[in-house]
Amino acid sequence: MYGFIVPNAGRDLITSLLVGEQLILTRCMVGTGQVPAEVQPTTLTDLVQPIAQATSTEPLVKGNQVDFTIEYRNDLNGGLDSGFYLSEFGVFARAKDGSEVMIYYGNLGDYPQWVQAYTNGAVEVRRFPVAIGVSNTPQVILEYNADAFMTAEDVAQYCTVVILPQFLDEARRLVEQHNQNPAAHPFLLGKLDQFDSRLSLIELQYGTNVNGNPFRVTFENLDSVTVQGVWNEPKARVEF
Repeated sequence: MYGFIVPNAGRDLITSLLVGEQLILTRCMVGTGQVPAEVQPTTLTDLVQPIAQATSTEPLVKGNQVDFTIEYRNDLNGGLDSGFYLSEFGVFARAKDGSEVMIYYGNLGDYPQWVQAYTNGAVEVRRFPVAIGVSNTPQVILEYNADAFMTAEDVAQYCTVVILPQFLDEARRLVEQHNQNPAAHPFLLGKLDQFDSRLSLIELQYGTNVNGNPFRVTFENLDSVTVQGVWNEPKARVEF
């Protein structure tokens, strides 16, 4: 056998999930087994020859599909003592009765991958992408630590699918909170009464058809100016 399947028991569990229910992943395993010719792969309930527990990335739920990456490293669980040919892997989930069900099985057939023992700090990593279709959109929970190394592609996808929507929601909330705060623009407080006069000045400057030599007179100060009347300094005008 070479390929990846959802065993019968796993299919029954996945299709039984209702909207909002939890798909609880309990563990990922790798092994050295091959499916015997007389055995239908869909009837498997465990790896043929399990060797070690693996880890994974955090699952991403997109529509009716759950995506994550299984990762086995020879430094997991205290380090691998003896090398082996990795030829199969499986994903297990918690059934409603509390038992474990293998919901995904993969086998590399004639192309197993050698994993050397963990010695002198030399880390070997094997990754297998997994995509599981579900009839609804359940919440996915891991009962193990998602200790897989994230690649640049994993990080980009996680930021786009998970972080960006959260960031935008938080930004909208902060903008709304800011707009409702009466003290949000302290540099404008006390100057609102000047807006009309400033707007009138702009309209005078740019909305008047002047054919001669334009000039502008203000009374922000009275340096070298002789006037009659009362100087209203705060409003920069002379009142009569």
